[in-house]
Amino acid sequence: MPERSTHCQKCPALCQSRTQIVAPDLPEFGRTCRVLVVGEAPGADEDAQGKGFVGRAGRTLHTLLEAHGLRRGLDYGCANIVRCRPPENRKPTTIEIGHCLPYLAETMERAQPQAVLTVGETATRAITGIRGLSENMRFLAEHRQDPKLAEMLYPLEIRRVWPEGTRLFPMPHTSPLAWNRNAPDGRKWAVVGVEQVQRMVDVL
Repeated sequence: MPERSTHCQKCPALCQSRTQIVAPDLPEFGRTCRVLVVGEAPGADEDAQGKGFVGRAGRTLHTLLEAHGLRRGLDYGCANIVRCRPPENRKPTTIEIGHCLPYLAETMERAQPQAVLTVGETATRAITGIRGLSENMRFLAEHRQDPKLAEMLYPLEIRRVWPEGTRLFPMPHTSPLAWNRNAPDGRKWAVVGVEQVQRMVDVL
């Protein structure tokens, strides 16, 4: 299915703040994904280079995934909830997320991932509708075997294309500030992030 967002003009603020639309990148040669990583939105480095997850937070993520045997472009691809850099790197609005979700659904349909790794609360909540990263992790852990999970939570655009059996794994944002904060249980978010990636790898 062709990507339709090359010249998107739906969000005036994002059109003014972006240098370019940052399209997802998927495994080479049309391979399906073992993992589709989904972030919030491009930052300054991503906007400048036209590729997602290339800044400091992205490099932290890639190092972590590589340590678990996953290689970008071979085992996993990357996408964002919103494809344009928001002004001053603010969080995307609900309307902006709504405009971009159909493009994420197209990416999901092409990628056919075995697992989806959402990076940060915003990306996770855009898919589940649940506020709070810890709350998302707890709910998904409790209901991971429920065959109707996608029908219970996900937006219609995502629900229609969600591959049967694909699992969702939320993890903390890998920016230095977020990565080193404490989670509600007192552990560093970095520790929780490593744990979530390991849980994902264990089911692949």
